Amino acid sequence: MESGGYGGQGPAGSVGSVQPGCVYLVGAGPGSVELLTLRALEVLRSCDVVLYDRLVPDEVVALAKPTAEVRYVGKGTDVSTAKMKVQQDDISGQLVALAKEGKAVCRLKGGDPSIFGRVGEEMEELSAGEIPFEVVPAVTACLAASADARVPLTFRNCATSLRVQTMNPSAIRDERFDWAQFAAPSTTFALYMGLNVVEGVTQKMMAAGVSPATPMALVDRASLPEMQVVVGTVETLTTMVKGRSDLPGPALIIMGEVVGMRDRIAGLRAPRPKTRPALASILSGLPSLSDDELKELQMQAGELLNA
Repeated sequence: MESGGYGGQGPAGSVGSVQPGCVYLVGAGPGSVELLTLRALEVLRSCDVVLYDRLVPDEVVALAKPTAEVRYVGKGTDVSTAKMKVQQDDISGQLVALAKEGKAVCRLKGGDPSIFGRVGEEMEELSAGEIPFEVVPAVTACLAASADARVPLTFRNCATSLRVQTMNPSAIRDERFDWAQFAAPSTTFALYMGLNVVEGVTQKMMAAGVSPATPMALVDRASLPEMQVVVGTVETLTTMVKGRSDLPGPALIIMGEVVGMRDRIAGLRAPRPKTRPALASILSGLPSLSDDELKELQMQAGELLNA
């Protein structure tokens, strides 16, 4: 029986925080460092090497162990599918090679690694290379966008299901793409990577029978202080966001009847503290140890567990 969880011997055979020769596929969350999980922080502050993506903020990368090697492996937004595959293959190869050198490796991804984070390809490569790994989940973008926009993704008698869909150009150009799915009743749709394709997407939706009056909201930079929400409909959202330089992304679109309830349920926002006492307390409790000190602690923990 495979062991799991984060309290003891995890999927990567870890003792304590991380283990040499293992890879940790870590979600950095939607942008705010405050939404980083405790496990992600623990791994980030313990690994020997950190490979991070384009959407991981500098504030999160800065939490890496002071002695860690930090590599930027982000992919551009305008590269071809073929080139992106080459880049992804190179990243996966680096993970395997570094683990075989005995390094504890943190692969840091924006959002949750299992939702449009290409973690499956890396898991496949690590499995083929017989490299132990752990997937560390995170707050995905649609959860942060929902919270910031004051739009619950589900609501009794209104939205009883949630569909997460990529609006990546290569996906929506596929002739087999089912545009009629967006007419499904009692459903909320979370559309990732939709900012630059809003016009084409909404036109295809309406052509497939989706009501032009279906509520739709675009949430830009969810979880960050610069966050903005634009609320319209399938018919009007394109005009409302087109040409706006103050919506640089990343952005996520929420679509469904529950968006239309926003004015009634949004309420007042609680003030955000200017300081982060909780985060500061957590960080102060995680000492920055040298490699030798970490290895000594791991050996001691192993001896205790095996006693």
